[in-house]
Amino acid sequence: MPDGTRIGRAVVIGAGVAGLTAARVLADHAETVTVIERDTLPSGPAPRPGVPQAHHVHALLALGAEVLEGHFRGLRAELERAGAPVWDWGERLCAALPGGTPPPLRMGMPIQTLSRPLLEHVLRGRVAELKPVTVLDGLTVTGLRTGGPGEVSGVRVAGDDGEEEIGADLVVDASGRSSHLPQWLAGHGLPRPRATVVDARIGYASRTYTYPEGRSRPSWMGLLQPLRAPDFPRGCYAIQIEDDTLHVTLHGAGGTRLPRDEDEFLDYARTLRSPIGDTIASLTPASPVRRYARTLNSRTAYHRLPRWPTGLIALGDAVCAFNPAYGQGMTVAALEARLLDRTLRRRAPLDGHGFQRALARVTALPWLMATVPDRAWERSGTAWTVKSANWFLNRLIDTVPHDPRTYTTFSQLFHMTGSPLALADPRLLSRVLAPSRPGGPLGTPAP
Repeated sequence: MPDGTRIGRAVVIGAGVAGLTAARVLADHAETVTVIERDTLPSGPAPRPGVPQAHHVHALLALGAEVLEGHFRGLRAELERAGAPVWDWGERLCAALPGGTPPPLRMGMPIQTLSRPLLEHVLRGRVAELKPVTVLDGLTVTGLRTGGPGEVSGVRVAGDDGEEEIGADLVVDASGRSSHLPQWLAGHGLPRPRATVVDARIGYASRTYTYPEGRSRPSWMGLLQPLRAPDFPRGCYAIQIEDDTLHVTLHGAGGTRLPRDEDEFLDYARTLRSPIGDTIASLTPASPVRRYARTLNSRTAYHRLPRWPTGLIALGDAVCAFNPAYGQGMTVAALEARLLDRTLRRRAPLDGHGFQRALARVTALPWLMATVPDRAWERSGTAWTVKSANWFLNRLIDTVPHDPRTYTTFSQLFHMTGSPLALADPRLLSRVLAPSRPGGPLGTPAP
């Protein structure tokens, strides 16, 4: 066990990516770690009710993969042995952007694509092998146990055998979007935290495909056609994943009607600029069409509460949930686990309130990157700052197909491996803000 804060008993609510990475960190600092999951966990890489978005395309950004590798040594190699391919983002991504498709460009940015169930399965296996960790599934946390005013000392749980209490020196709420923490805190006399919601009314329809014998694979490993308000309310994201399978998610924003069956799915795909319609027309469907619409961004301001109980922290989607279209959720969860590890390595008692304030700083930039384009779908009342930011973002993206340096910079920002300060580089600004070619897309550099 590394030097730093010592914890006797820790309880983690939720066995998703955020909960599992937190449990991995806590295993280095606590005598026992109990992970409590409401679902009955599958024995293999299969979807489960508590993660309905698992049927849809997931992205682990380059920074997220790097941080997870630090928590779980050899993770990328293990996932690759399970069939998850690794490829270069610039070289093997087909990005159908409004201003065109950038040509292949080797960036040295390795990306690994896989299904969410496979990632959770491998992480669960790694965490369950840790000596301090016990995973309990089929149990619902119904509330917090208190040891005194302003002190959390465990959780109350309910299962098939009735209700019981599990004591803890630290409780970590990683229960995701369904978290009941605001109500639990209010029940203990704390003010209800303010929540900010940004909803672009984006929905998904997804399915997987296999390749018939003799069918050649596309030259790309990932295909992206992003949404953009107000002119591009349809898009898609497709990736090659394990088992030689193509996973396809069609997007629709602003209340766009999504396909419900096989014929509608193909018809919708054929309306897109990208080659996805032609690609899947000759493939074999391997799943039904599944839809999902709970894609709003939500941020709960726990860091602004005047008081915070000892023995409690919250992280993951329980604090800040993003529109999954931007692929930030799992990466931010990994960053929050890294923050927890660094916090616990200090020789001081864990300050839960201080942790929530630090976590707010971790989520600030991803929140901005997700909500600025999503606010553009709002029909009225959009602030001038949001309009200005979207104007610049659109010009930046429209420059990407025609400028390799801008493409690389934007990709680094998207994958959170680059600093936002790169946008202030005068050379980049001169290219992005150059006058458009006559008749060309907004932001296309002039000759």
